[in-house]
Amino acid sequence: MTWSRRLLLDQEAQASDAATRRVQLPARGALSAIELRCGGTNGATRGTERIFEAIDRVEVVADGSNVLFSLEGIELYRWAHFLLGKEPPHVWTEQNGIAQQLTLPILFGRYLGDPEFYLDLSQYRAVELRVQYSPTIAVTGFVTGTFQIHAPYWIDDSPGGPGGRRGWLRTTQVKAFTSVATGEDIAELSRLYKLMDLMVYARHAAVDDGTDITIAELRANDKALIPATGRWADWQALAETLLDVDGSHEAICFPLDTETSLLHTGRILDVRAAPTIVQSDANGVISYTIGAVAGDQLTHSCSDTADAAASTHFTAAAARRLTYVRANGVGVGNAILIPFALHGNPNEALDAPSFSRLQLALTQGGAGSIVRVSTRELVPA
Repeated sequence: MTWSRRLLLDQEAQASDAATRRVQLPARGALSAIELRCGGTNGATRGTERIFEAIDRVEVVADGSNVLFSLEGIELYRWAHFLLGKEPPHVWTEQNGIAQQLTLPILFGRYLGDPEFYLDLSQYRAVELRVQYSPTIAVTGFVTGTFQIHAPYWIDDSPGGPGGRRGWLRTTQVKAFTSVATGEDIAELSRLYKLMDLMVYARHAAVDDGTDITIAELRANDKALIPATGRWADWQALAETLLDVDGSHEAICFPLDTETSLLHTGRILDVRAAPTIVQSDANGVISYTIGAVAGDQLTHSCSDTADAAASTHFTAAAARRLTYVRANGVGVGNAILIPFALHGNPNEALDAPSFSRLQLALTQGGAGSIVRVSTRELVPA
């Protein structure tokens, strides 16, 4: 088996600010992964939107309607964090006029170059990658006409091809809803293939993780069997103990006094911030403190004092300054992973076809969270 890295798209600038870019994959070969890298230039004032928020959906579709992979950007970013054990490669800065970048892996195996699980492109007439995007065009969003898509892919199309294939992994969204104040939301899960794992994304700005969705429980055969149950905090902690996930996030913020930054840590356990200081700054001595923390939202407190009067009276900062921020949460922010195939062992995947019914029950404790449920299925060869 010889994996080759080739380019599907090479830093292609998109002519439209909201569209779906479609590009066809090769007709044959073993496809292990696509490295989707997207980017965009921050607006004239500040860039408060993240790249994964500008990506509406990423799909790989065969023969026009056979969905092989389908996730929203907010989900794919969290899946990447789980699978990589840390934030995916990125340039995250709020500085005006600077380009952000984010690389998100689209995997058809347990990892890049998996010799047992990969997509056999020759089984389909045509396979295409679809990237739907709509960055916010604003002085605090992105500059029009700057969204880029870059897509290397890993393939083995050598004569004879790889052997020993056991199947491929299909990652798709199965439900999208907004949480309500109380009660359970029940998602009916497919029983066509075995389940490697499932992910729940739930985010409510400035609200701690585990508040709006408190418990996630998998039920089989109308509750005759409970394959998995736990509080949100349990599952989030398991990401660190089982998957060794690093819950830290780093950013370059560009705030004025009292402005906020969303760090996407789910909840901020601790945060450190350091502004850049220019000694000849016309606004004098700079003071920066963390004004407040709510959920994964950081409020900046930036002040100046005048040199000429040697005053000790601080006033709201008159200029934006780059501020380096590092925040720590628990596990992956705004998301939990319920694993079945522990340590990537496909023999332990949940045998969904053996059940007459399979449901995910989410206990709701607050209204307003954007909730997404997605699964990773093992499709046999």
